[in-house]
Amino acid sequence: MQPAESIRFAGDVSIDKIEIVSRNGFIQNVTNQVIAIELFEDIFTPLTTGNVVLKDSLDLANLFPFTGEEFINILIRTPTMDQPEKIINHQYYIYKMTDRELLGDRSVAYVLHFISTEGIADLNKKISKTFGGKISEIAKTLITDKYNGLETKKKVFIEDTANNVNYISNFWSPIRNLNYIAGNAANSNGAVDYLFFENRTGFNFNSLEYLYQQPIKQHWVYDSYSRDFGADGRAIRNVEADYSKVQEISIPEAYDYMDKTRSGMFANRMINYDLTTKQYIDKKFDLIAEFPKNKHLNDFALASNKNISRSNSLIFFYPKYYNNFNNYKDVTNAHTIQKRMSSLKAAEGIKVQINVFGRTDYTVGMKVSLTLNKINPIGKNEEDVTDKLYSGNYIVAAINHYINRQKHECSIELIKDSYGINLDQGGK
Repeated sequence: MQPAESIRFAGDVSIDKIEIVSRNGFIQNVTNQVIAIELFEDIFTPLTTGNVVLKDSLDLANLFPFTGEEFINILIRTPTMDQPEKIINHQYYIYKMTDRELLGDRSVAYVLHFISTEGIADLNKKISKTFGGKISEIAKTLITDKYNGLETKKKVFIEDTANNVNYISNFWSPIRNLNYIAGNAANSNGAVDYLFFENRTGFNFNSLEYLYQQPIKQHWVYDSYSRDFGADGRAIRNVEADYSKVQEISIPEAYDYMDKTRSGMFANRMINYDLTTKQYIDKKFDLIAEFPKNKHLNDFALASNKNISRSNSLIFFYPKYYNNFNNYKDVTNAHTIQKRMSSLKAAEGIKVQINVFGRTDYTVGMKVSLTLNKINPIGKNEEDVTDKLYSGNYIVAAINHYINRQKHECSIELIKDSYGINLDQGGK
């Protein structure tokens, strides 16, 4: 498929190169055999995965042969978007073949499933050693190191942490170590909602607060927009407007007070006891009191001051361990766990699923805005018809790129941790 030099319509895509690489370095271009490609990203999942559907008339399964030791090179872009961070240009590891079906005597279709090559490094490494020092420095080692890391050559984005950690990796994989230290990390502003994930630009070890402060990358609108028509009656194509249009939208769960209460999002209580110091601590957490201390996507918390929440809704016992390492105090994350569990639950406090025209620069971790209209009759004097409850700033939490030879579509999950309306002032 020849690279397109101009964009023809929203969802236009150029599949520049799809190659299969054998264990011996033999490369076979299969671009013309591709039926469809899917690529999956999730902010709560460390690695990118995907699959490609091939219609094979070259008997590739025997040519290589396919045995689970092959790689796939993918180069896909939205026409006119040539910047490296806006294209899909990576090598992945093919770990599975499924749904093989004969289409006649001379062709067969099947699905090849792939994962980021760092996933294979993680699968084959079990680390037994002590880690100590600044958490952001440990994260860099675990992502890039040849012996105790993922060995990535991709870009790495690490938010500086304000605290240290000491612990023993008990034959843990690099990703398990990264998830562990993310649970202990705090930035200089006291945010403790760090995540480790991969997106289009590379690997990220950042707090949600860091993502919340990004500039908005895309504005989406769900309304009754349709194309304008010229004097000759022909529709006028507006690619920019088409890209900003939400084709489908759903809100699987508007809210669940019971779940938020049980999970400790609104309030929780932690009881500590340390066998070394013989100290007993009873610590309470309250969302409303903590909300102003950190940055958020929107201005107001997910609960009002009249919200029925008590710290006793979730009580848990969490031991502390002093002096497990020389000259080091508590080695647990008891100082962050209460706020972290509330922050991560609040991050998904509002969840919206949308389908939009696809672009290769869409990726998880992006900050976007969504505008919805009220679902009610419009009064004569009603000027603002915006649904202020579900409109606002969101983070792209998960994305499914579906690409075939005609179009590119994206199914996207958006999340936000706050409202654009003040519940204490009647939702204004």
